[in-house]
Amino acid sequence: MSRGRRWAIFLPVVVTVLLAGVVGALIVVQNQARSDRVAAADTAGEAFLSDVGMFRGGVARQLREAGAADPAALRQVLQEAVADPPNLADVPDDAAGESDVYAAAVATAKTFLGPYTRLRTQLRRAEISLTFIAAARAALELRASDYVGFGLLEDSAVIRSRLIPAFVTARDTFAAVRVPKGQDELAVTVRGAVQYVIDRATTLADSIDANRSFSFTYADQFRAAAAAVDDYATTVGGDVTEAINAVAG
Repeated sequence: MSRGRRWAIFLPVVVTVLLAGVVGALIVVQNQARSDRVAAADTAGEAFLSDVGMFRGGVARQLREAGAADPAALRQVLQEAVADPPNLADVPDDAAGESDVYAAAVATAKTFLGPYTRLRTQLRRAEISLTFIAAARAALELRASDYVGFGLLEDSAVIRSRLIPAFVTARDTFAAVRVPKGQDELAVTVRGAVQYVIDRATTLADSIDANRSFSFTYADQFRAAAAAVDDYATTVGGDVTEAINAVAG
């Protein structure tokens, strides 16, 4: 076989081998680039998860340092503590889809602020509740004897000018306070206790004017209302503590 013919046969083989080598090299390069992108996604995910851990620890520390502050103060502390949350860096879609670490970071990014949002809502509700509780207790702390003294009354003037107006003011002041969600019945109980005194005091004044005997007591009504308010206050305190513990440990 002539040298020219041998080269004619050999050259296609060489070209084929060279092409295979080039394709192989390209595959290797592509695989390496792909591995690099996945590794970068892993690194981004790990960095974010680490930042979230530090973020959570920082928020918990600030809430613990705030101590037993009132809900409004705690809400302010919380708002400042979560004002600059960590962000997950973007990576190519193919790398994100192949990185388990990045997938975990994506899932965390969707949920890690949730407890703080719930705590903020709980603290806002607690603010409303504590205002309501304070108003209820203020109304139930009234004592008729502070306005008319003790013993028999022979003149209705002090009842009409002092006792009844004081309890009417207490009733109306309490009625102007926002009622927390689900506490309509408690509000009715407190208003009813105060209104009971107003009604009985009015009857007493009318009886004195008509020279008739009349007396009343309101201890049971006030005691029951106060106990219900205390129970609600305990519930509110427990809810706030539970919500804080959920983020502060």
